[in-house]
Amino acid sequence: MSILVVDDQRSARRSLVRIVSQRDTDVREAASLEEARALFAQQAFDIVLIDVRLDEDPANRDGLTLLREVRERPGVIPIVVTGAHEMDEVRAAMRLGAYAYILKDELSEELVLPMLDSVRAQQQLEQEVVELRARRGPTACMDIVGVSPSIQRMRERIARVALSDRPVLVTGPTGAGKELVVRAIHRQGPHPEAPLLDLNCGAFPPALIESQLFGHERGAFTGADRRHDGFFTAVTNGTLFLDEIGELPLDLQAKLLRVLESGTYRPVGSGAAKRFLGRVVAATHANLEARVQMGQFREDLFYRLNVLDVQVPSLEERRDDIPALAAHFAATQKRTLRFTADALEALANARWPGNVRQLRNLVDRLAVFAPEGPITPEVIASLSGARGREDGSDLARLVRELLARPEADKLELATNALIDEAIRIADGNKTAAARLLGVHRKVVERRLGRPTGNNACADA
Repeated sequence: MSILVVDDQRSARRSLVRIVSQRDTDVREAASLEEARALFAQQAFDIVLIDVRLDEDPANRDGLTLLREVRERPGVIPIVVTGAHEMDEVRAAMRLGAYAYILKDELSEELVLPMLDSVRAQQQLEQEVVELRARRGPTACMDIVGVSPSIQRMRERIARVALSDRPVLVTGPTGAGKELVVRAIHRQGPHPEAPLLDLNCGAFPPALIESQLFGHERGAFTGADRRHDGFFTAVTNGTLFLDEIGELPLDLQAKLLRVLESGTYRPVGSGAAKRFLGRVVAATHANLEARVQMGQFREDLFYRLNVLDVQVPSLEERRDDIPALAAHFAATQKRTLRFTADALEALANARWPGNVRQLRNLVDRLAVFAPEGPITPEVIASLSGARGREDGSDLARLVRELLARPEADKLELATNALIDEAIRIADGNKTAAARLLGVHRKVVERRLGRPTGNNACADA
């Protein structure tokens, strides 16, 4: 294993060299960005230990510049070494994709050597995955349909992050296909035969989430009449998928962070730590950075999850894929569906706030309710209410029409109409409808309990 230590302070550099030399390593040193670049031109490195500030100037950020360049080199693991008073730089480094950070104030063999061993184990794992893929032949994301540039980039991203055992954060709008991405990451990983377990962090009360994740001992709480193994135990060598991670309560975020940092967990009511042997893949439609600023999501957990990320594009960003997606969903129906060219063009030009899920639901309705014969734009419009993309003037026109109506409480009318339409697009799923509206599910539930208006989906 070859290591490059980059630090302008000779004493810190020599301390690191002394520690890492205890492993079977080829160690080189650099005191500046230029020296590091020159060494990279001569040989390849497996690990680079980078001081954030490579100069006495407090404004110096050459270490971050080097980190960006290292991240462009496949297979090189960057680790940041810095002082405890430079936490802003640490956060910036983690955002740029540093594998981990080491504080100079805590520099020791006990801290550094296990980290090197972890990197070595990861690189061996990556090599095993490459060999597995070579034996299996090319692995495709079978359920991810499309050839648009954004989807091609996403497939390449999936193939890269699947090689690692580090946490992955999958982001994208509601209905875009985040679950398909998670399944593809699992299938292309080293243990596709191992369990893939999922937990929706917004669908259960906190106490139940904790028990589901960590498990519990008998008598740990009222009703715990027997021992229960949680997902951290059951997912051995597999993937734990935490859906809607942004909804995880803050106290559980702290406990999840400890698992990711230490690799161990304790079942509820147990004093014995257990080893977590899987990987975590989290997904969210929310802007976690904004939630960090609002104090709703832990900053350290966000950086720990966001080292490896996959962004799922909205259907608006991949309109070229809509005909292929429609054909794919039609092929799963018992009834044969044939779209005219005008119908496919209408689909490509329609608004899809519910993304791929909304398109799939439309095809399901067409298979049941469309008259015999080819699917035309008129048939689509009659069953979906799909309209062309509207600009601000169209919205203003709709508002004027609403204001001209005779009803007294037009604000109530508009609110009810928005909720009813979101429920319809989401096929009765109140959680998905709330995401479309940008509100909490409880808001939708309260509104659906109104005494007037369309209450058809209240029990969906």
